[in-house]
Amino acid sequence: MNLLTAILTILFEAITEGLLKRFNKAQWLFNNYVQAVIAVGLFIVWLFVFALPFDGYYVPTIKLITGFIFVRFAIFDVTWNLARGVKINYYGTTKLYDRIMVRLGSFGWFLKLICGIVGICFLIGIS
Repeated sequence: MNLLTAILTILFEAITEGLLKRFNKAQWLFNNYVQAVIAVGLFIVWLFVFALPFDGYYVPTIKLITGFIFVRFAIFDVTWNLARGVKINYYGTTKLYDRIMVRLGSFGWFLKLICGIVGICFLIGIS
């Protein structure tokens, strides 16, 4: 359940932001850290509304948080790029994250795969 709600939350944010950027709507969203506030807000909603109350067994909170971050790292960019209408492996040139991922090259994609697998394991409860 944690994994499903985490993926749906991440996909909702990525697709919404990608479509808004694609059609040049709500430019204020991409300025002044509004994206970060929305991301943190959605994470808090996911954690306190979906993940913690309905957990049938004990999973440490740090494991839930780490799993969410790793799964987000793995799927957000690809989904955002598809919704935006650019190449699936597109990285910009202005943000620090994009510049780091360009320098990492194919190792960055390998890192996304490993983080995705670890995040999925954390969210489904495999230690």
